[in-house]
Amino acid sequence: MSLAAMAAATALFSFPGGQAVSAAPLLPQAPAASPQPRPGLWTLAGPDCRFNLRAELDRWPACADPVQMGETALARPLPGGAGSALRYRYAEGDPGILQVETGRGGAEAWGYYGFRPLAADAEGKVTRARIWPVACPARGCRVRTSAELLVAARASEARAFTGADGDPGRTAVWARRAQ
Repeated sequence: MSLAAMAAATALFSFPGGQAVSAAPLLPQAPAASPQPRPGLWTLAGPDCRFNLRAELDRWPACADPVQMGETALARPLPGGAGSALRYRYAEGDPGILQVETGRGGAEAWGYYGFRPLAADAEGKVTRARIWPVACPARGCRVRTSAELLVAARASEARAFTGADGDPGRTAVWARRAQ
């Protein structure tokens, strides 16, 4: 499974069965003192994806999906520059949640991804994390409250890292500063 074309402003990656969405942001931005993702070039990769993080992007294998993360926006790097930027917020918790603008607006304006930090740099910025799409709750894909979203994120994490074919769980690894 690969990242959907962020340049087309869809989402970080596809998820069979649907992804939790909302018309308005459900989560506040985490306080500045909380661990935030380190800005720069990241890769989202499965467990069997091996490559050199320092290599130019055109030398990364298909299993290594690049994402350019800033303080409040992210984009998929494209030849000659970045794709369309999407706003995001990171809300710390158990698990943390990335709230990402979908670019579609309306009832599906925001999509959600679980984000569990695994490592941080000396400044406390997250440099490695598990990431997975928050699947639709049983009653439908539109979530209305942060409590409902958190329940869905926890349930999705349990299904995301099984090692099964089509497993949506990925490891997000900071590669380097933005170029």
